[in-house]
Amino acid sequence: MLRDLAVRRMAARGRVTAYLPEEIQKALEEWAEEESRSISSLATYLLTKAVKERQAQKAKESGRDN
Repeated sequence: MLRDLAVRRMAARGRVTAYLPEEIQKALEEWAEEESRSISSLATYLLTKAVKERQAQKAKESGRDN
């Protein structure tokens, strides 16, 4: 039952493959280690934050257009 829940949660999430410059990969590895996170968890956090910031900026800009 617990495994079924985990599989459903994973299925509801998107998957992205990224090819990074070596220096960025190393920086992410160090950052993730400092925060006791996986690189995947750190990348999810950073991408989510960036998307939310972009959405807020677009909403602010569209509010000025009206």
